[in-house]
Amino acid sequence: MTEDVRSTLQKRDTKGQVRHGGEWLAIWSDPDSLKSDAERREAAALDQVTERIRAELAASARSLAGNPALEVSFMPGPENPDRMTLSPLLTGHIDLPAARGEADGKASFRRYHDAHLHSQFRPSDQDTARLFDLLEQARCEGRSARALVGVTDNLTAHHISRMKRNDLMNAHLAALIPLSEGLRMVLRDTFSRASAPSIQTGGMRMWDRWLRDRFAEYLDDLTTHVPNQSAFANASLCFLKALFSELPSKGGTRKRGTPSAPESGGDDSNAALRDMDDPAQADLFEPGNETGDESVNTERLSSTTPPAPYRAYTMRHDRIVRAEDLTDQAELTKQRRKLDEKQAEYRQEVVRLAARLQRRMMAQQARQWEFDLDEGLIDASRLDRVVLTPGFASAYKQEKQSPFRDTLVTILIDNSGSMRGRSVETACVVADILAAALERCSVSTEILGFTTRGWKGGQSATDWKRAGKPANPGRLNDLLHVVYKDADTPLRRARDAICAMLSPSLLKENIDGEALLWAANRALHRPEGRKLLIMISDGAPVDQATIETNEDKRILDRHLRETIAWVTKDTTIDLAAIGIRHDVAPYYSNAVRVDEVAGLGAAVIDLIDHRLTRS
Repeated sequence: MTEDVRSTLQKRDTKGQVRHGGEWLAIWSDPDSLKSDAERREAAALDQVTERIRAELAASARSLAGNPALEVSFMPGPENPDRMTLSPLLTGHIDLPAARGEADGKASFRRYHDAHLHSQFRPSDQDTARLFDLLEQARCEGRSARALVGVTDNLTAHHISRMKRNDLMNAHLAALIPLSEGLRMVLRDTFSRASAPSIQTGGMRMWDRWLRDRFAEYLDDLTTHVPNQSAFANASLCFLKALFSELPSKGGTRKRGTPSAPESGGDDSNAALRDMDDPAQADLFEPGNETGDESVNTERLSSTTPPAPYRAYTMRHDRIVRAEDLTDQAELTKQRRKLDEKQAEYRQEVVRLAARLQRRMMAQQARQWEFDLDEGLIDASRLDRVVLTPGFASAYKQEKQSPFRDTLVTILIDNSGSMRGRSVETACVVADILAAALERCSVSTEILGFTTRGWKGGQSATDWKRAGKPANPGRLNDLLHVVYKDADTPLRRARDAICAMLSPSLLKENIDGEALLWAANRALHRPEGRKLLIMISDGAPVDQATIETNEDKRILDRHLRETIAWVTKDTTIDLAAIGIRHDVAPYYSNAVRVDEVAGLGAAVIDLIDHRLTRS
């Protein structure tokens, strides 16, 4: 090593820079060295805001806990009487109400909980004990909520945040939500005397109605004894005994009107009880749990016994039809004119979307680089090595042409009754604009739809009744799958057929799992090298006849998730989803929501950019 190089290396500062020849050169491995002054100031400002929020949360927690010496940490670690751990706060991505709710819940527990007294009443049965712990946590939170306005709102925000992380906010049946989550909400609302469920989803409203209808006197008794832990513990044991008498797997008998009834879906109490504890609260009850992780394994929400494999009672009445066979040409032409009028203002959107897609795809085709060459363009990432080692070779790169694979995009549209009106109009415009833009980029496009032939079962349900209504028949409705445009048909020849989905008589119920299988299998039989399947939907699969006649009330939901897992893991298809005025992210990892057609361009680009343009 020369003396000049040795001297240069010795002068490297702590920020990854070296002084050489009177000039400063940034080491390329230090990302901060590439930031502009404005970016550094913005990052510093965000850090200051995050630190201020942490300090405020810590001060609030100490005050609510009644312990000025309490150490509040935002890093994982063990909890003890003098140390409380809260979830890390990511700079620039802070859900402040949820963070306050977590701090309020833990601080309330520390202030009002007597561990010795709790252990005297705590049941030995694990399932019962966990619910008993939940009730005690709710009691402590209730005492704080009565004393301080705003605590209830913070606790609710934290509850909603946890449910979003675990894909529970879109659950439309009580069977899809653990008993613990429903009970936690009802207790919080009861202790704060709320007039309506604080989490307004279908599944949570079902839990609220069932728990209040069945256990009103027990909830009133719990509310009365919130200030007295001993009396509350006795009331809790009475409530849990009554609760378990309603749950079949705990020795009770299933009764009409419970969440196990067909109107709201089935549930397995053992699974719900196993899943009830918030691991962050388990730190407080069960020494040795030092994770502080609030994530819930949603797979444990299923029954303790494996569900029966998904099947259809019969497939004799299922149909796959072309859209033009659903209605006469005059009606299609009329619907096309109406759609064109609504779509006129978005024609420029088609041009912009097509141009942007084409630029992205051409860039992907041309901009492939070979590195570590002895000639070509200088590789900036190797500049530091060239400076420090003048004889260093392999510091060049060259652009090369790469073949662009043929591409197929399948657009699969939910044609269920809940899509009627603006939703299906938006879906129709989305499909038309997207197909037009992709066709301009020489991308093959297929537009498909799915619904059922009847409401609450069709001929399949009739056959089942004639056979004596055997238990657990599986899917009990007739599928109707529609081909609006196949991959080999130009859009100009299929534009009228696409409008068939605007017919109100078409839209009935939706069985998403089998529709996704159908669309995926069509794509797999195509010769294109790259395949993208986009689901356009407004929510979860629903078929009333199937849900009512099977013990597994999650049969359709479970099959959809299994099918999504198969498509994403075992096929070459890229799967994405567009939620029409609804969040479909709980099902699809690559998803966007579109409320109005005006936001379509940016939403679609965000959705497919990393799919169609990646190597």
